[in-house]
Amino acid sequence: MAIDPALLEKARLRPHALRLEEALRLSRQLGFAKVRQVRGHRILHHATAVALNLQTGRNGYAKAYQVRRLLEVSGA
Repeated sequence: MAIDPALLEKARLRPHALRLEEALRLSRQLGFAKVRQVRGHRILHHATAVALNLQTGRNGYAKAYQVRRLLEVSGA
């Protein structure tokens, strides 16, 4: 799947402004697969990384530190 450059740039510059749906779409584009979901915790896995957790923060936004971790682990 092709990586959306505008979405990737938004995640890099303003991780606190990324909605959870956008973070999940970006994670799929970066090669992560959703393994399971327990309540609000979405557990993702990548072939070269350990499991990663994405949660909803305030008002439907992804938590900024989890978006930064997503970018760090994927190497993007």
